[in-house]
Amino acid sequence: MSTGTFSDATLTASSSNVVISPDNAGDTVLKFNWQSADFGNAAIVTYSLQVDSPTDTSSDYNWALARTISIGTGLSKGFVGGELNTLLTSMGFQTGTSSPVVFRIRADVNQYNGNASVVPPVYSTVVGVAVTPFSQSLYVPGDYQNWTPATAPLLAPVKEIPGIIDARNGQFEGFVYMEAAGMHYFKYTNSPDWDHTNYGDGGNGTFSTDGAAAGLSVPDGGYYELTADLNTNKWTAVKTTWGIIGDASPGGWNTDTPMTYDPVSQTWKVTLNMITAGSWKFRANNGWDINFGISNDGQIFYADNPFFGSRTLNNLTVPEDGNYTITLDLHIAGKYTYTAVKN
Repeated sequence: MSTGTFSDATLTASSSNVVISPDNAGDTVLKFNWQSADFGNAAIVTYSLQVDSPTDTSSDYNWALARTISIGTGLSKGFVGGELNTLLTSMGFQTGTSSPVVFRIRADVNQYNGNASVVPPVYSTVVGVAVTPFSQSLYVPGDYQNWTPATAPLLAPVKEIPGIIDARNGQFEGFVYMEAAGMHYFKYTNSPDWDHTNYGDGGNGTFSTDGAAAGLSVPDGGYYELTADLNTNKWTAVKTTWGIIGDASPGGWNTDTPMTYDPVSQTWKVTLNMITAGSWKFRANNGWDINFGISNDGQIFYADNPFFGSRTLNNLTVPEDGNYTITLDLHIAGKYTYTAVKN
């Protein structure tokens, strides 16, 4: 064995500027090629493609947040549009905007038993590509908003949150308010129009992509958590009302303090007395099937949810005793927030 080198460390990309859209989601939009690395003694070399934002590649971070895609022993990697789009949106790259993305190849030689070698890896040159992802959200046009996809609320793709949830390609979730009483019909579309794929009723909680399919439906108006799983071709709709429960709140852990929905601000609100010698949670429907905790970085996320499963999160707290107005904002799918303001 010897220190690794590339016979030619140049990594090449098929394009320096890629615009991804639903029209090329199934086509190869970007391909990388590289030369083999040499570690001496005919060692078997495996390759990985690392993908990152340029701001993460400085000496301070050194590619710490890079996504690593295992290639095996091959010397090329092609991305179809949908694959690259899912990768970049899950990393937080903004849709509809051209962003610089950097790529490099890592070459390793492992021990016979698969363990990492003491011989350090070697890296190719870095290639930058400007990429414009498209929104992979699902639009929810329906009778409650005049069947207009361009102004419809969105379901967001489920993104990987390190330490909380793994990446879940093809799964979507969000909240939609359908105000009027009585049955409501709606569909999901993957673009803000009717010219691409739309999802209607396939029966028994499944989708149909037949444009003539009937709409999905809920039996009455209300505030619904909607989900879509394009891997299993299934969807769900759960009507929710929200409240606060916990020994920091007046009802303790036995009685919810209900919140009121404000359709103007699209938020749930309540004013109540809170104490610091306790904690609390947001939960739906006076039960534990759907409830929010808080992560170590202060973000609320589902502690329990049938679509996401259960996980260990912290309870919420207030900094001092007093009367608070607490607001829960769920109207931007996947970016749920709350405030607790002392009056």
